[in-house]
Amino acid sequence: MQAGPVAPSPLLSNLVSDKPLGELAYVPLNIKNNLDVLAFNRIWVSLLTGVLTGCSGLTGFRGFGVYLLGHLLLSILLLVKTKNAPSKYFASSLTLLTSNVFAQTELLTFVLFWTLTNNIVFLF
Repeated sequence: MQAGPVAPSPLLSNLVSDKPLGELAYVPLNIKNNLDVLAFNRIWVSLLTGVLTGCSGLTGFRGFGVYLLGHLLLSILLLVKTKNAPSKYFASSLTLLTSNVFAQTELLTFVLFWTLTNNIVFLF
């Protein structure tokens, strides 16, 4: 037998304090949602830079330089989008610059589309 829905707990007004909670209070669900949006954008940037690199015929470390440049451009655009206050949306200000740049999904997406478009344009 399944348990019924849990009733919301009443507010306890006698536990309200005048003391500040600290600098900022974060909602973990909102932080997770923001990180998911960031990861989604990074995957698209990896795909687009892979196609751009493959079409341009770049090979070797220059191709990975385009990958890093694309992610740097995304970080700058998201910094502008957050109105230069990324700590309002993420737990750390460096999250925009460092989160998921060298993650397996992003790197493999980049390499897949880099080699695919390079082969389509120059081999076939």
